[in-house]
Amino acid sequence: MRANRRKRPPFMTPGRWIALSSAVIIVMLILLNWYYRSVQLPVWQEEAEVEAEAKDRASLSSVDSSYHYVWDDPVWVVKGKDNNGETTYVWLKENESITLRADEGIAKADMKAQFLSGKPDASIFHMKIGLLGGEPVWEVFYSRKQAGVTNFYYEFYRFRNGTFLITYKLPAR
Repeated sequence: MRANRRKRPPFMTPGRWIALSSAVIIVMLILLNWYYRSVQLPVWQEEAEVEAEAKDRASLSSVDSSYHYVWDDPVWVVKGKDNNGETTYVWLKENESITLRADEGIAKADMKAQFLSGKPDASIFHMKIGLLGGEPVWEVFYSRKQAGVTNFYYEFYRFRNGTFLITYKLPAR
């Protein structure tokens, strides 16, 4: 008489599988977000502290961007607006700071044009403001293909007037 009995429907129907899969994906995304935030929180806190210190030391009214720069010594570079609304850069070291208005130095577009006029075949990876030997500089990281070999270089130029300082050539691959 077993043949007359009805088979019980399965517990995991397609709808329940979809609901379970969705719940697992949502929980994984929440955990991934929590992990990312817990890893980044110290960086964000340090960045906020540095930006507040730059506002105090250089009398900035607002901060546009900031980044940690390491070459000779670790330094934070903060870009913001002063009380007159002029773009200002602040280089923050542990016990000292350097503050310059953007018009006291060469602009990024001008520095790029000056650099490319001397090396038109160069592929620039980044240009950023840094500190070399206690002096504000433009750092240019680029590559050039010469004799079939791609070489990578770091070049430094004075921030104030764009004069060349030094080139570091990285070993070829």
